[in-house]
Amino acid sequence: MLAIADTGIGIAAEDLPRIFEKGFTGYNGRTDKSATGLGLYLCRRAADMLHHRLWARSEVGKGSVFFLDLHRDALEVE
Repeated sequence: MLAIADTGIGIAAEDLPRIFEKGFTGYNGRTDKSATGLGLYLCRRAADMLHHRLWARSEVGKGSVFFLDLHRDALEVE
């Protein structure tokens, strides 16, 4: 398992279920006009193609943690 954490602004709870959708920028992305909503979508696509799980946990004001399960049989999404 690989975990990447930051101490940034975090992702709102209501946005978290959609962060891997194509074009979704959420509240934070709408305030930053350069957001495209493609980065996390492409990460999820790559993980899916390699049969790896990718998910995130986040708290506004505290940061985010992105998890990549590198086991090839790990297909359930948390």
